Amino acid sequence: MRRILTSLAFVSFLAGPALADDSQVVKSVKLADLQRILVEEGYTINSTGDDGDVSIRATDEENTGLIFNVIGTACEVEGTDGCLGINMQVRYDADGQETLERINDVNLMWAATSCWYSEGGTDGYSPTVGFTRYVILDGGMTVRNIKDNLLNLLAIAPQGADYVWQTGAYAPEGDDDW
Repeated sequence: MRRILTSLAFVSFLAGPALADDSQVVKSVKLADLQRILVEEGYTINSTGDDGDVSIRATDEENTGLIFNVIGTACEVEGTDGCLGINMQVRYDADGQETLERINDVNLMWAATSCWYSEGGTDGYSPTVGFTRYVILDGGMTVRNIKDNLLNLLAIAPQGADYVWQTGAYAPEGDDDW
């Protein structure tokens, strides 16, 4: 029996730290950690590696249908195994109806995220409006807090987009938004 327990402990050690529960504190993440977090929360992973080695494109199919990106940042910094930051993004194709004034208003109205405009977009050609939540893990953060940060971004981005494009609750009077 002792041999079995010793073998199990050794295999657990070799497997490395797993995100066992939401109260676990992490100081860095790897691709597998981010994948596990997304799967645990019910998101669909569409692809990995599109925005760097530690990046995932996923969809929140159950709630909003939003496609979003989770990107590890400050990866493999000297003395660190993994990424010290996580950049969470929702991106929309710009259509010329957005204004910098409304984008700036979104930053004031929903300070938990950053709204931005890129003339060249992420591909260098297509204008993009994005919403970002950046998380720094240096001192440690619980897995639950990482999940909550993503949840907040996914809740704010559609509201901010409605404001930027003056649709939904932010449509001018008399505009049915159909």
